[in-house]
Amino acid sequence: MPNRNLLPKLLVITEKIYPDIATSGITKFIHKAKNTHKLSVVKFCLLLAAASTLVSIPVVVISPETAFSRETFQIAAWQDVFNLNTLFQRQRRRSAARGTNNFCPISPGLPNETTQIWSDRPLFVWQGQIQNIIVRASGSDTDDLWNQPIVENQQSTTYAGAQLQPGQTYEWIVYRGDNPFPSVSFQVMETQQRDRITTELQTLEQQLQTKGATKEAIALAKAQYFANLQLWSDALQQAYSVAEPSPQLQQIRQDIAQNLCKTNKNNS
Repeated sequence: MPNRNLLPKLLVITEKIYPDIATSGITKFIHKAKNTHKLSVVKFCLLLAAASTLVSIPVVVISPETAFSRETFQIAAWQDVFNLNTLFQRQRRRSAARGTNNFCPISPGLPNETTQIWSDRPLFVWQGQIQNIIVRASGSDTDDLWNQPIVENQQSTTYAGAQLQPGQTYEWIVYRGDNPFPSVSFQVMETQQRDRITTELQTLEQQLQTKGATKEAIALAKAQYFANLQLWSDALQQAYSVAEPSPQLQQIRQDIAQNLCKTNKNNS
């Protein structure tokens, strides 16, 4: 048998929390009923059901778009995205590149691993003097999709060869003279996942443009988005996509390359 004093107490508390809710009539009825006879189980359940229809607790619903927007505007600086980020450095230590002859590949991919990327026009970043970058489908020794000459002191370039296909794995190989350095593999993610990210990036960019964000601010937000997915090559590409970078972004670019390759050499 339920405690006959429980419901009146609950309703009194409810009236205090929600003074505008018309529960007073039920409360008075219960107090009156308590003085005349014991509440039966049926009466107790009926009164509890009636009270539950009167009590309405407001529900706050945050749409994915709102939550996504709020997360985006928590970004303070490029350091919040990279911070010479610990994860990126840890990956480099685990599979350190063989930085021989002053050459250090940075992006995309990690030596001895196949890194997944979103962009089908990836940015290649390295340190050291090279003469050519070649991109081939994985396992191909002769069919070059792209063969790009590199000028002295150049440290990055964007892929501009044949269309890279979702789900396919590729290798980039660098040459200095006739001798190639070990290749680095990367894979363009599958179509479904890639299309979803593309849609979310478009939504993000539209939101930021509506708020009057600069091109660098938009690139920063996209970099944060990729960093949250641990797509570091794509995040880095956003950092290099700004044509007129701020001093802070210029410093971040330098620090990332120098620190990753310094870690690289220390583990060679």
